[in-house]
Parts: sequence; C-alpha cells; structure tokens
Amino acid sequence: MSARIVLVAAVALAAGVAGGLAYERGSLFPHGAGRTAAATEKKILYWVAPMDPNYRRDAPGKSPMGMDLIPVYEGEEPGATGADAADADVVQLSSAVINTMGVRTASAERAALGGAVHTVGYVALDEDRTSHVHVRKEGWIEGLKVRSLGAEVTQGEVLFEYFSPELAASSFEYVRDLERGDTWAGAGGRAKLKALGVSERQIAEIAKSRKAAERIRVYAPQGGVVVQLGVGEGMYIRPEQTLMTLSDLGTVWVIADVFESQSDRVRPGMEAEARLAHLPDRVWNGTVDYVYPELDPTTRTLRVRLRFDNADLALRPNMFASITLAGTARAETVVVPAEAVIRTGRSDRVVLALGEGRFRAVPVTVGFSDGARTEILDGLDDGAEVVSSGQFLIDSEASLKAGFARMEDPAEEPAPEVIAETAATVNAVDAEGRTVNVSHDPIPVLGWPAMTMDFGLADGIDPSVFAAGGLVSLGIGKDAEGAFVIVTAQPAAPEVWGEGVVDAVKEDGRVLTVTHDPIPALGWPAMTMDFTVEPPPTTVPAVGERIRFALGKDAAGMPVITEVAASADTAAAEVTQ
Repeated sequence: MSARIVLVAAVALAAGVAGGLAYERGSLFPHGAGRTAAATEKKILYWVAPMDPNYRRDAPGKSPMGMDLIPVYEGEEPGATGADAADADVVQLSSAVINTMGVRTASAERAALGGAVHTVGYVALDEDRTSHVHVRKEGWIEGLKVRSLGAEVTQGEVLFEYFSPELAASSFEYVRDLERGDTWAGAGGRAKLKALGVSERQIAEIAKSRKAAERIRVYAPQGGVVVQLGVGEGMYIRPEQTLMTLSDLGTVWVIADVFESQSDRVRPGMEAEARLAHLPDRVWNGTVDYVYPELDPTTRTLRVRLRFDNADLALRPNMFASITLAGTARAETVVVPAEAVIRTGRSDRVVLALGEGRFRAVPVTVGFSDGARTEILDGLDDGAEVVSSGQFLIDSEASLKAGFARMEDPAEEPAPEVIAETAATVNAVDAEGRTVNVSHDPIPVLGWPAMTMDFGLADGIDPSVFAAGGLVSLGIGKDAEGAFVIVTAQPAAPEVWGEGVVDAVKEDGRVLTVTHDPIPALGWPAMTMDFTVEPPPTTVPAVGERIRFALGKDAAGMPVITEVAASADTAAAEVTQ
C-alpha cells in the first residue's frame, strides 16, 4: 500500500470522527449549536394546565387531569401589553389539547331555514263523516240489530227497533185518519210522526198497510263503523242519550301540535305527510284542513287538523303518527349548526376558530332554529369558522381568562348608565349589604307605577347619602348582571313653602281647601286647591285662618301638604293681642 493511500485513509477517518462528535454534541446539546436560530423565537416563561391557568410549572409535564401542559410565551402572559400580547378573550390551545377535546369546526353560511315542519300527531275521527244516533221519544229497545262495537253498517240498515207508547198512539191516529179519508188530518198525522223521528220509509209502510206500527225502526243515517255503542236489548232509552255513533273511516283526521315558533309557517291547504312507526316504508299524503285559532295554554303549541284518505283503514283512531308539513321557507340569513350555539339564559354565544389553535367566544343574536341549524341575526358573518364540538370547554376557558383579566384590572369594568330618574322616600338602609328600600314616584320610562322596592347600590355610591325618612333624587341603571341598581343619588330639593287662607276643613283635617298666594318656586299663580295633609296635622287649622304650609309629593306624585304652621301675619296678630 502506498504512503499516499495511507494518508488519504487517515484524513477520511479523522473527518468521520470529527463529524460524529459534532453530531453527538448537536444531539445532546440542541440549544448549543442552534442558539443562533433559537434566539429569534419567543421565550417560554412557564407551562400551564390547559383547563386551569393557576396550575403552573417551570418545565413540561402533565396536568392533574392528565393533559399535556402548554407553554406560555413572553408577551402572552396575562396582563402583557404590546403587539405580541394575547387578546384577553382569546384562548390558545395546542394541537394535542384540541385533539383531546374533540374540537370540530363548521363554516357559517347564508341559507334560508324553514321549509318542512316536523311534528307528531294522533289519528282522530273525521267529524264531518261522523253521525250520532238519538231517538225523539222515550221507549224500550225490543229489537237490537247491531250488538257489537266496531260493527260495519251501511246507510239505511236497521240499527234497532223500539217500542214507544206515544209513537204507537200517534201511528194509530194516523191510520184512523187515513181510513176516514180525512186528507188534512192525514197530512197532519204524517207530519207529526216525522217530527217524532219516524222514518219516511216506515211512514209509507203504515200508510200502505193501514196498520199502526207497534215498533219504530231506526235506520243508519250513513255507512261506516260503530265507534260508540250505548244501548242493549230491553234498555229504556231517552232523547238525551247518544245510543250509537257511526263514523266513516274512509277519511280520517290527524291532530298535530306545532311549536309556537313554527306557527307562522303553517297554512290551510298545505301538503302534509304521515308515517306510522309500525309501517316505516309507507307514507300517507294529505292536506292541512284547519289551523286552530288559539295556542294550548299548557303546552304553548298550536293545534293543526290534517285530513288523509284511508281507504284500506290502515289509519286507525288514536294511533300516533310522525307528521311532516311542507312549511313556508324563511328569508335567507347566516346560519350555523345548532350545536355551535352556547345558550346561557342571559345571552347566546358561539366560539370562533381563529386558526393556529386560537379561539374566541363572541356574543350573537339568534333567530329561528329547525333543530339542525340556527339563524344568526347579528354578531357573525358568513364564512366564519365556528366550533361545533368542544365549544363549551373553550367557552369556559375564555370566561375564566376574562375573569382573571377583570380582577387584574377592575378599572376596565364600565360604570352602569342612568336609564331613568325618579324621586323617592328612603324607608330603610342596609349599609353593610349595600341595599336601600325606597318608595319611588312613577317611572314612565320603565313602565313602573309608584311602588316600594329594594335597590342595590352601584360602585361609588356612598350609603351615607341615604337616611330613613329622607327624600332623594335617584338615577336608576342596570349592573353587569342586568339587575336594576341606584347609579346616582342626591338629597331631594328642599320643601316648597306657601301661604294661604283655609276655606274648608274635610275628613278631620286630612284634607284642606286653601286659597293660596302665588308660589313662584312652582310657577303657580294664586288659586284655590284641595290638599291632602300627610301626615294628618296634630292641630287642625280653623276655617278662615291664614297658614303657612310646606308642599311635597305623595307616592303617586301628587302635591300634598307635609307641614302646617301659622303665617307670620297671624303670629304677629296673636302677639299684639
């Protein structure tokens, strides 16, 4: 082997060893050789549990729930500011957490909901094809032909025969008039028998045979099925009894209930479909026959009557059926999957997927929902990605994060706005609980009459402003929870005093008729008025006496005299005397 070959081999061996060492150092110390590239990345401050920001660690690991801890980078910690600071209402999740939570998203799109209305109903008799059988005179059943419930009968078939003494006597009189040749009397007898419920057929038989009928036959007024049977052989019957009910089941009704929110989409004449659970492959086609005018006060649903052909009698009364109505479609708007909407009772929200594991809960105004999709009337644009699965966990995290942000910077909480003002009398003060009980004047803006109620105090309102029995001017607003609170409060203007002469005293001094001087503070000219005195005076002024009086307002806002004193002129006269 030549020296040159040996030298080349030695150089190659040295290069391999050096490369291996470099690889090993790079593998064991990744932050060594790669420091230059890492210098441009954000610095990790600590790791937190995905569902509990209070659980922090200085190194990667598992949360108490077994989930991987996620890093918090410099500039994204709570309270951070600057371009890299995370939004207070944005939740950042790792891909592992997203997979664990089973997060799925869907796109908001413009569509017209409505169309078909799905509900349930029950089969009922078609009352337009139902007849009730009665008699018009008392008697006894002596020949019952139809003896079983559910029996099929044809129109004109004899249902039963019965004996009625009065009908037998009328029949005998009719035969006697016919035999005597009395045309007028015969016509009257025939009309009487008909009025008493004897059929034209039997009257004709009596006239032909000239023999009085001992039994009166009752015929079926229509064909159908006996759906109610209230007689038996030998039974005594009366006109008020329903003896039989016959119904033609060739056509039936289906009574369905429609939710109040869907009631505007149902119209008479609309196509309808019915399905039975035990015949899933068969569909009955019918129409909406009638929409009832009132909602059921208990179920808050609208009753709808449908009509279906039932030639093979497969639809039997009292069967349950699944109903589909070809409802009227609504106007096109933004819609999302129904499960994407988070309903809290006070507001509705959806969770937006912002990309790169970032999510934000936003308030929305929802409209109609068909069960699968929900209209979004405000707060969301079509094309936005919303979370349709796992959104409740993300929303909880967003609420928790926003709560911490409010605790760290309570100054960001907006003060409630004054939406109404009123005057009130303070009844009681709870300084520790920050509530007051007042009797306030009517508040037309809120539609409130004068009444006594408790109010909480908004932040910044000093309870010492209120004193039991004092008059105050209040500004009313709503807090973050939607409850009415006192936003502003100040003592009411001092009482207005006037002078006048007492013209009359009524109800033991509780009502005074006073001719008073002008009262500039109220813009009143001199005039005569009746005033209620609250509280009733201990000393009732005399008629003709000149008095000074303080004016206030009662609970209804009407002027009342709150204090009565002798006028300066009267007092001076008494001193002179």
